[in-house]
This record gives sequence, structure tokens and C-alpha cells, in this order.
Amino acid sequence: MDTNFAILAFFSFMLVYLLICEIFTILFRLTGLTEETARFQVISMLTTCGFTTSESELITSSRKRKKLAFITILFGYIFSVTIVSMVINFFMRLNDINSFHLISKGVLAIISIIFIWYSFLKIGFIKNNFDRFISKIGIRAMFKNQHNPIMILGIFKSEVIAEVIITNLPEELLEIKLKDSNVRHRYNLQFLTVVRNEDNSIPITGETILETQDRVIIFGNLKDIKRLFIIDKIL
Repeated sequence: MDTNFAILAFFSFMLVYLLICEIFTILFRLTGLTEETARFQVISMLTTCGFTTSESELITSSRKRKKLAFITILFGYIFSVTIVSMVINFFMRLNDINSFHLISKGVLAIISIIFIWYSFLKIGFIKNNFDRFISKIGIRAMFKNQHNPIMILGIFKSEVIAEVIITNLPEELLEIKLKDSNVRHRYNLQFLTVVRNEDNSIPITGETILETQDRVIIFGNLKDIKRLFIIDKIL
């Protein structure tokens, strides 16, 4: 294998590796994990580092998470073996004449990867659209429109701020104004805002009627959010 090609291949595989990490993080968030927890779990699985007992319970407690974990670990093994073999091949080709030159290329490639990925995560427009695209695919593949995926945005002691992607409206909210639904008192939930038609944020009022494909931001206890929105009751 030509050394320049090896460096290019390594560069490409690392970018794909990071992309896979981001995709699986989004998918795990759809099962109810926070972004921080989902990313930690995905990195642990992709790097085959394993879990502690308490962390593994997050995965084993959910059938969908267990399936996702199996696929994630499989990707991790494939990419780890590929990247390790590339690195070994690269160093086996080094010699006294061009060692410094090739190592410099390798370091430059790694720096470029970090810069590109950091830029990707910092550009809100790109990241938001990427997250939305992967979420749509994940909803169709994992839930088949059976219930409303919940993405945890923040945790405050016993309450959370969550984004609910409505694929099926609960009966309590079907063509009913929020002020007439009684969900606020029955489930003790506070509806903060709703995003409709991709990017249009609509203030929540008592007159608001939720629709399929809305993305609703809610504050309350996670169990109460699940009681209202998870129609099939299974994550």
C-alpha cells in the first residue's frame, strides 16, 4: 500500500469513525438518554472499553438500547481492527530517510481530523440539520411510528427538560386545546414551546392544539412524560 494512500485512508476512516459516533449518540438519545450519557455510552462501546454495573443497566433495561448496543459494538470492533492494521502498516513502512516526513504527515492528518470535527460540532446549522436528519431515520427504523421518541435536553434533580417528537398524538391531546386537555394537572407537566414545520417555534398557550410531527419542549418528571406520550409503553 502506498504510504500517502495509507495516510489518506486513515484520515477517511477516522472521520467516518467520528461520524458513526455522532450517529449512534443521536439514536441512543431517541431512547431517552441525555446527550452526555449517550455519547459516553457510545464511545465506550466503539472503543470496546466496557461498562461498570450501574452503567450497563442503562443498556440492559431497554430492549431497543440492547439492539443498538449490539450494532454499536460490532461497528467498534470493525473500525478498531481496521484502524490498528492501518497504523501498523504505516509504521512498518517507515525508514530512516523519510520517517520524519511521513510522521509529520500523520500528525497533520490527525490535527486536520480534530479541526474538521470540532468545526462540525460548533456550526449549529450543520449539526442541527444533521441531528434532525438522523433522528427522522432513527424514528422510522426503531419506532415505526409506534410512539413518540423522547430526547432528554437537561436534568434538574427529579425533573427534566425533554423534547418529544410527536409521531402519534395521545388521546388526551388529539384535536384538543391544551387548556381543555387537563394534562397539565393530571401529569404535572409544563409545555414550554413547540417547533412546527421544521424551524418555526410557536409559543405555547392554552389555545394551542398539538399536531403530528410537532417537536414539543416539556418540563416535568420523566415518568410523567412517558406516561403521557409513550403509547406502546415500551422503549
